[in-house]
Amino acid sequence: MFGATTRRLVLCAAFCVGLCVAAVWSAPPASAQRGGPPAQMKTIADDLYFWFDYDGTNSIIWATSEGVMVVDTQPHPAQARRLIGEIRKITDKPIKWAINTQVHGDHFLGNSEFKKEGATIVANAHAKYLMERYWEKDLKRRVPGFEKAGLDPKEVSFVAPDKTFEDELVIEMAGRKVRLFYPGPGQDPGCAYVHFPHAKAVATSGSLTPKSVSNLMYTPSIDGWVKVLRQLQGMDVDVYLPGHGDLGKKSDIDDAVGFLTTLQSEVKAARAKGVPLAEAQKSLTFPAYKDWRNYGRMADYVRNLYVLEETGKPEYWTQGWERK
Repeated sequence: MFGATTRRLVLCAAFCVGLCVAAVWSAPPASAQRGGPPAQMKTIADDLYFWFDYDGTNSIIWATSEGVMVVDTQPHPAQARRLIGEIRKITDKPIKWAINTQVHGDHFLGNSEFKKEGATIVANAHAKYLMERYWEKDLKRRVPGFEKAGLDPKEVSFVAPDKTFEDELVIEMAGRKVRLFYPGPGQDPGCAYVHFPHAKAVATSGSLTPKSVSNLMYTPSIDGWVKVLRQLQGMDVDVYLPGHGDLGKKSDIDDAVGFLTTLQSEVKAARAKGVPLAEAQKSLTFPAYKDWRNYGRMADYVRNLYVLEETGKPEYWTQGWERK
C-alpha cells in the first residue's frame, strides 16, 4: 500500500484510438556514429519493456490492455518517433502517459511527439520548474551532437509537462498500479523514479547508471544522492531500469555509492590541504574506475565537486534553481 499522507492521483484509462504506424516512425539517420551495441527492446515482464540505447537515452514502456505509459521521451523528436515505431511493434493501444524523470533534455526533448499521440506528460514539480527556466541552455549544449548525428535542432520545441506531483503520484491501468515518487534530489533536483511493483522493477533515471561515472554538475548534495540510492537499494525490486546504460542490480548501487563517496572524500581532503583545482584535476585520477563509462570526464567531475564544496551550489545551475 502507498502512504495516505502523500499526495497521489489514481487515474484509470478508458479510451482507445487507432494510430498509423507509418506516419510516426522515423529512425535517426545512418550517419549517426555509435560506439555501443545497436539499440534494442528488452522484455522485463509481460507488460513492461526496456528500450536500451547504449549510445543515447533509455526509455521504459508499460504496455497494458488499456493504454501505454512511456518513461522518458528521448533526446530529439526524430528519436521519439523511432521509439513510437518500436512501441507499435508491441501494441496498438493509445500512448496515454509520458513521464519525464529528469530536467536533462535527453529525457524530455521528445515530448512534442508524444503530445501529438495524445499523451499526458508528467514530471515532478521541481523538474518542471527547472525545465521552464533552463531548457534553452540545455538545448544549446546539445546542438553540436544533434548536428553531428544529422538531427535537425530546429525541429526541437519545448513542450512542458501537463501534470506535476510533489512527493508521489499513482497511475492505474488495466488493474495494475505504478508509483511515481520523489524522495529528494539525487543526480539533480526533481529527479523522479517510477516503481513497477508487479514487475519488481524501478526506473532510476540518471541517478543510477551501472559502471558509469555519472555527471556531477547538477547535484546539490552528494550525501543526498547517496541517501536516494540507498532508498532505491532497499526497495523490494530485482531490476533497476536506468536512464543510461544496461539493466542494473543491487550491487550496482554499492558501486555507485562507493564512487560518489570516494570522490567526495578525496576532493574534501584536497581542498583541506589547499590543493588548487588545476592540480587536483591532475592528481585525482581514481584509476579504480578507469574501465567505467565516462571515465575520461573525471577532471570535469573533480571541478564539479570543487565548485559544490566551495559554493554549496551545483555548477550547472545559476541563481533561481531552488524552487520556493
